[in-house]
Amino acid sequence: MGGVVLGRDFNRFDEIVGDHFSFFRQDKFPDYWHDFDRGTRTKQEVAEALAADANVSIEEANGLIDKVLELLSEVPETCDLVRRLKEAGCRCYILSNMPKEYWAEIEKFPVAKYFDGAVISSHEHLLKPERAIYERLLEKYDLNPAETLFTDDKKTNLLAAEELGINTIHFANPDTTPEEIYRLATE
Repeated sequence: MGGVVLGRDFNRFDEIVGDHFSFFRQDKFPDYWHDFDRGTRTKQEVAEALAADANVSIEEANGLIDKVLELLSEVPETCDLVRRLKEAGCRCYILSNMPKEYWAEIEKFPVAKYFDGAVISSHEHLLKPERAIYERLLEKYDLNPAETLFTDDKKTNLLAAEELGINTIHFANPDTTPEEIYRLATE
């Protein structure tokens, strides 16, 4: 979801949360955030770790964690793509690394109604790019890897999918990538 269907305005992001979450711009997140996404650390535990890392109070760290979610907005080009794929008869699923607390809010975005299901890391206690989370998606929704297209903004998350025979496309640009996905999904 993040970086593909929901985006962050990094200018506003940096202005509001500063450098405390600079890891969002990189492929490698701190272990405590991976554990949060995996559902094996609570928000309070992550706030404590973030407070120590960022040298802020627990209250400030909790506020920063909440603000990350507030800074997400739908990417119009991708939301339009999902709607068009559904109209073309394609099934669409979410495979996302995300804490439970965030998922509860993400489900409220209007685009969520277009998805046929989701595999969320914190519910499965698995993370992209671990092979098992892709296997879980295929199994849960009875998907044939050869007939499945997976997109992600992080190239590292594409590798395990490719190893399972899933077609992949790197989501590099919301202006051009949606048309490439639409073409591949509907041919």
